[in-house]
Amino acid sequence: MGDMVDRALLEQVMRLDEETRLELRDAIEASVVEEHLTPELSELLDERVADDDAANREEYVALEDDERDVRSRRRIA
Repeated sequence: MGDMVDRALLEQVMRLDEETRLELRDAIEASVVEEHLTPELSELLDERVADDDAANREEYVALEDDERDVRSRRRIA
């Protein structure tokens, strides 16, 4: 991490619960990025962030596992 980040502030942020850190991330990102986005694109990005935040990562499949599964099904067919 660069010298530009106030270590004490970072430590305070890291003590926040995950939901609050995600809200803080969104607020920081909005303050930096949204000036350059159309309202439509901003809405789309907000939806995708919300989808990602709500994702059940325990159901994710690693790319390597998926590729192995596809290869094994091709051999059978």
